[in-house]
Formats: sequence, structure tokens, C-alpha cells
Amino acid sequence: MDKIKDTYKKIKAIFKRLALQTKIYLAKEINLIVGAATTNYPQWIASDIDSLDLLEENDFYRVLGNKKINKILAEHVLEHIELEDLKIALKNIHKFLIPGGNFRIAVPDGFHTDPSYIENVKPGGTGEGSEDHKNLFNYQMMSDLLLEKNFKVKLIEYWDESGKFHSIYKNDDGLGYIQRCLINDWRNANIKPNYTSLVIDAIKE
Repeated sequence: MDKIKDTYKKIKAIFKRLALQTKIYLAKEINLIVGAATTNYPQWIASDIDSLDLLEENDFYRVLGNKKINKILAEHVLEHIELEDLKIALKNIHKFLIPGGNFRIAVPDGFHTDPSYIENVKPGGTGEGSEDHKNLFNYQMMSDLLLEKNFKVKLIEYWDESGKFHSIYKNDDGLGYIQRCLINDWRNANIKPNYTSLVIDAIKE
């Protein structure tokens, strides 16, 4: 039974990769959601680890061919990747973005001032999915990682070390919609930052 399940999983992954390759081949501009699960937005192509493993450079070549990516969106994905693996993923993403390409990142914010939020999102915390979280980033940690991989960093939404909240996020900037942010998350009644994300745009110069 396990062998049948493994075979089915492999076949399913092959078809998902073929579907991704086809969408990319037909696209004039490649705007890619990574770790998408069920997320799907107009003018964006959804991918998941079965169709594109961020740690595998050859996966990028397989799905892109000779093309490069214009924009990438990763909402609450990178916190699930071990730190050393994340460095590999960032290197690959930088390589396959066009010059000037944008990588929008949203992760749980380690500088959030609400202890219950931190308890919810920390590795091994109480929130959904947190049992698989490997890191809890703040803007300094994530910025350092991105700068190390030669990205230019633009802070979009974040808490700073003094407990002050900042956000310049807009839904209509074309760089990627973030659900778990100040203006979109249902938990932020009256635009109070109860549940926000660390949102950063990483730009390939």
C-alpha cells in the first residue's frame, strides 16, 4: 500500500510540474507564487514544493527553460525552511529573477509586541502550522539574510525593536497580495495591528 501511495505521489508531482511548465511557457510575464498550497491570484502562477523545490537549482531550470521570473510572492512560507536551506533558496531565487525583479516575503514578525501572537507563531508554538516553523524572524534578521544574497531590501510592514509598528503596504501595487497583514487580516478590527506580518520586498539590482 505504501508503495502504491509513493507511486501515486510521484505521478501527481510530475503532472503538477508539467502544468507549471505549461503556464510559464505561455506567460508573457512570470509572476510566481511559491509555497502556494491553495492560494491563487489573477495574473499570478501558483507553485508548490511538488512542482518547484526552492532548494533545487535544477527545478528552476526544468520549469523555466530559458525564462526568468519577474515577481515572486511567498506568504508565510520561508519560516518553514531551515536557516541554511533558506540561504540556498534565496541564492536560487536571486539567480532566476530578472534584474529589477521583486521578491515579496511575508513571515510571522518576531518583534510583534503581543505575547499571545508570539506564542502562536513561534517554532513549536500553539498556532496552526507552528509545529513546522523553523525560525521566527524580525526585520533585522531577514534584512541581513537578503543583503547577504545581494538583494536590495525595502521594508513594507514590520514591528521595530522599540515596539513601533510600520506599514506602507498597499493591495494595488502589483507586487503581490498579502492576506495576513494589517489591512487584510480579519483579526485587525478597526485597523488595529493584532495580527500582522513582517513584509519585505527583496529586489534584484
